[in-house]
Amino acid sequence: MVSYACWVQGEEREGKRRYPLVNPSTGKVFAQVSIADRQLVDSALTGAREALKEWRRVPAPQRSALLHDLAALIRQDRNALASLLSEEAGKPLKAALDEVLNTAFLMDYFAEENLRLTGQIPLLGYPREQVLIVREPVGVVVAITPFNYPLSTLAVKMAPALAVGCTLVAKPDEHTPLSTLKVAQMAVRAGLPPGVFNVLTGPGPETGRFLVEHPIPRLITFTGSTEVGKEIQAAGARWVRKAILELGGHCPAIVCHDASWRELLPQLVSQSMKNCGQYCYRISRIYVERKIYDEFLTAFVERVAALRIGPATDPFVELGPLNNADILTKVRQQVDTAVKEGARIQVGGSSPPVAGGGFYFSPTVLTGVTSEMSITKEEVFGPVVIVTPFEEFSEAIREANATPYGLAAYLFSKDLAKVLEGMERLEVGSVWVNRIHQAYPQAPFGGMKESGLGREKSRYGMEEFTELKTVYLSY
Repeated sequence: MVSYACWVQGEEREGKRRYPLVNPSTGKVFAQVSIADRQLVDSALTGAREALKEWRRVPAPQRSALLHDLAALIRQDRNALASLLSEEAGKPLKAALDEVLNTAFLMDYFAEENLRLTGQIPLLGYPREQVLIVREPVGVVVAITPFNYPLSTLAVKMAPALAVGCTLVAKPDEHTPLSTLKVAQMAVRAGLPPGVFNVLTGPGPETGRFLVEHPIPRLITFTGSTEVGKEIQAAGARWVRKAILELGGHCPAIVCHDASWRELLPQLVSQSMKNCGQYCYRISRIYVERKIYDEFLTAFVERVAALRIGPATDPFVELGPLNNADILTKVRQQVDTAVKEGARIQVGGSSPPVAGGGFYFSPTVLTGVTSEMSITKEEVFGPVVIVTPFEEFSEAIREANATPYGLAAYLFSKDLAKVLEGMERLEVGSVWVNRIHQAYPQAPFGGMKESGLGREKSRYGMEEFTELKTVYLSY
C-alpha cells in the first residue's frame, strides 16, 4: 500500500500517525496518508512566514510566470492527475480530466489578472503632497479545500494568493489529499521556492483546527460546510483575522410557464445531478409554474431516471459514487426523513446495486415537499432535487429565499419584468437567467446570508488576498 507524507518547505515530511484512504467506487482502502500534528502545523506555518519575506519581494511578472509554468506542468501531467483525482474523489475520468484542465486554466487566469491589479493616486490637489493607495500581500494564507472539487477549489485560493505575494499552507479534505500533494510537488518543479506552497494532510477536527487556531495565518480561505465556516470565523476573531468563507447552498431554480423549459431540460438535469450532486451551487430545489408543472415533472423525472450511475472507471457512467460513507449516510437520512414528513419519491431514493461496493445513491426526485419540512432548510450534498409547483411569481420568490442560504439561484422566463424583479429580490450572490453554465473566473463568486463571506475569482477575489495601505507623501 502506498503511503503519502505532507509537503513542507519543499520536501516530504511524515507525521507520527497515518490514516487510510478509501476509494469511493469500491469502498476499499487503497493508500494511507500522514496526519499533521500540532508540531508539523507549527513547522509549516513558521516556514511559510519565513518564505514570505523573500516571496513578496519577487516582482509580480516573475510570480505570474511561475504560475504559468505550473499550469503548463499540470496540462503535461493531466492524465496522471485525472486518474489520481478519479480514484480519491470518485469522479468519472472525463469529469476528473475536465477539472484538471480547468485548474490549469485558472492558474493562467490568475497569473494574468495579477498583472492588472493597481493602486490609486487620487487627484486631491493638496500642495506638495500626494496620497498613494497601495496594495500589499495579506501575509501567510491557510487554504482549506473540500472533497468535491479538490483541485479547482485549490486553484481559486492558491493561485491568487501566490500571485499577489502571499505564501500558503493548504489543507485538503482528508478524503482527497493526493491530487493536492501532487500539485505541490509540481510547483517545486515549476520553480516555486521552498516554503511558498505547503500541504498538510489530516482530519479537519484535528489538523484543520490546529491551523485555524494558530496565530501566524493572516487569512483563512475555506470552502465547506456552514457549520465549520462559523467555527473558523469565531476562531479568527481572537486575532482579528480575515476570512474568505465559501459555504453551503440550497440553490433554487424558478421555471415560469413562458420559459423554453424543454430546451433547458438537459441543463437543469445536469446542474441538479452533476458530480453526483456534490457541489455548492447545484440546483437542489425547482419551483415550476402550475400551468406546466405536470408536463415538466414527467419530462424531468424521465431524464433523471435515464442517468447511468456506477464506478468512476466506467467510461459510460454519468454519475459516480458519493465521496465517502458519511455523506452517503446523511443523504439517506435526509431522504428518509423527508418521506416520513410527507414527501413523495418520484424516482430513486435508495442505493442502486453496483458490483464491487462503493458509496452509491440513485438520482432522486422528491415532490410533495413543503416549506416546513427539514429538507427545505438543510443543504443536500447528493443527487437529490425537490420539484414544487407555484401559482404566483411572488410565491416562488418567497419560497426561494426561505432558507438560511444565499449562494446562487436560477430564473427562467421571457417576461423582462419578472426577470428584473427576480434579479433584485433573490437573496443570493449569483443569479443565472435563461441559461446555465459554469461560473466564469472573470466574475466574482460567493454567497449572502449563511452561504459565506467575501468573494472568490475575478479581480475582486484577488483583492481579498491583499491589504490596502495609504501613504501620505509630502515633498
